[in-house]
Amino acid sequence: MALTQHDISRLVRLFYGRIRRDPFLSPVFIGKIGDSDAKWNKHILHIETFWCSIFLKTKRFEGNPMQKHLAITNITPEHFTRWLAMFQDAADDTLSQPQSAEIMLVANRIAQSFQMGLAFHHDSHLSTPNPFAQFSPILRHKNSV
Repeated sequence: MALTQHDISRLVRLFYGRIRRDPFLSPVFIGKIGDSDAKWNKHILHIETFWCSIFLKTKRFEGNPMQKHLAITNITPEHFTRWLAMFQDAADDTLSQPQSAEIMLVANRIAQSFQMGLAFHHDSHLSTPNPFAQFSPILRHKNSV
């Protein structure tokens, strides 16, 4: 059964309701979105539009998710791992098994792509090591030499 806008909305709303209460992920989101319900509702609608653009081909999404993630200075691979686990739980709680599997396939690909982008764009002049080096074949090669 194909995903519907209603399916996506239920998933995204449940997921972000849980994110707001998660002690590991909520500080990252609050740091960018803020803490007001109005700002969270705006973000949730934006993310619903993102997923609808992917699965329903609505073409309404505007924005550059990679640029948004590049602007988060304290993000690590562990954040992506936690995000994916929570998204999987929300998908399993709101969608049929085939729908959950379909959206998770895409979510995992997007997470991998973002992490590769974060690895590539890490400022090599910083004194801190690149937390996403494992996602870049070039950086993995440099580190193994």
